[in-house]
Amino acid sequence: MKIVVIGGTGLIGSKLIARLTERRHEAIAASRTTGVNTLTGQGLAEVLEGAAVVVDVSNSPSFEDKAVLDFFQASTGNLLAAEAAAGVGHHVALSVVGIERLPGNGYFRAKVAQEQLIKASPIPYSIVRATQFFEFVNSIADEATHGSTVRLAPVLFQPIAANDVASVVGRTAVGAPLNGTIEIAGPRQFRFDELIRMGLRARNDPREVVADPHARYFGAELSEGALVPDSAAQLGETRFEDWLSRSTPPFPQEDPMLAEIECALHESPPLKDNEFRVADVPPGTAMLVGEVTVFNVDGAFCATQSKCTHRGGPLSKGKLDGSTVTCPFNGAQFNVCTGAVLRGPATVPLKIHRVILEGGVGRVEVEVLI
Repeated sequence: MKIVVIGGTGLIGSKLIARLTERRHEAIAASRTTGVNTLTGQGLAEVLEGAAVVVDVSNSPSFEDKAVLDFFQASTGNLLAAEAAAGVGHHVALSVVGIERLPGNGYFRAKVAQEQLIKASPIPYSIVRATQFFEFVNSIADEATHGSTVRLAPVLFQPIAANDVASVVGRTAVGAPLNGTIEIAGPRQFRFDELIRMGLRARNDPREVVADPHARYFGAELSEGALVPDSAAQLGETRFEDWLSRSTPPFPQEDPMLAEIECALHESPPLKDNEFRVADVPPGTAMLVGEVTVFNVDGAFCATQSKCTHRGGPLSKGKLDGSTVTCPFNGAQFNVCTGAVLRGPATVPLKIHRVILEGGVGRVEVEVLI
């Protein structure tokens, strides 16, 4: 059958396309990069022609409260209308476990609104609610970082591998519409702080993880059980420990004696909290150094405060294009060398710092320049 995957070039979408194609379905990846825009309706009628199933795994480019709500309402509304006109018989949507339990989270409120639109539509549907993905462990740690400390609520957490999500969504897409919701999660529950600590330790990340009952998760305080599914959830097969071992580059195995000699000959002093190795920040990338983000702009190093001035998005995870960084939460843009706001919703410029290079080590000056 013809199955159109909205967001088919993303993390879940690309894996889903591969699985459906392997099973000889006509799987079409629909996204802005392929000429399909659900916000404007561009390309929707053409790509949905003859489609039996539409799977929506798209995501908002901005996590700012109003922007993310506007995205899911407009995108889902346009998509459902186009599906009705094309005679699509099954709409599948990927959602999030626990969205009704965290009304203080703007993203979760937007997903609730999306689900309501789907349920009100005459098109038969299936909603797959997933817990957080293993692949976002580092992003979660970065968002919760203050200085060299990561503060997380010690509540239950049951994340799942993206591969397992794609498998369940694929099976759901080729099956009969549920006209209801299923939940999926990883095979094991952890304490939130425990899991992030494991992830950082596997990458030799020196940040300290602290259990803080009042720590916020993307703007909302967490209660026990807010992020885990009910007992009827389908469980993925991939264990977090196994995923970590596959996704973390192995340490080279060396002769212990040779390693000791090499260390004695070339040992460099340990880095201070405000220092970084230049080789670790290639052109076009960024690194979190203490409470500052360092950017390599075509070989020149600039440094700003680590978080967006609008909603605190981690700029080290934003897209860097020349000297322009885009906040991954709300789409605000800044010049990382001057701190100037280039695009809202942010209105307050970034604080910037001087970077001094000495050999292969960079040092961020604590004093704020602007």
